[in-house]
Amino acid sequence: MENHQVNLLKLSHSQRRIAVASRIKQARLNSGLSQRNVAARLEISQSSYSRMESGDLEPSAVQIATLSGLFTMSVLWLLGYPNFIALKIPSSAESRLQSRP
Repeated sequence: MENHQVNLLKLSHSQRRIAVASRIKQARLNSGLSQRNVAARLEISQSSYSRMESGDLEPSAVQIATLSGLFTMSVLWLLGYPNFIALKIPSSAESRLQSRP
């Protein structure tokens, strides 16, 4: 799933879940931590964390934030995106942002 040619915005929910699971596992392996260590930081069981890495259990936003800090990886990277993403703000939203004091 690490094909950088894939348009991540067009992945199905199940494909995105697998991409996130793969990134979480890759980050843990790169950090040298065990599943048990990470599960303890998330305050969940090792088996629940294993299910998260396999894509069977979706991590919560809080868990993603905790993993980001633990692995020193960006939240966006863990979510399957490259580290830098520029999104175009619709012109109506842009004008509202500029008119705020």
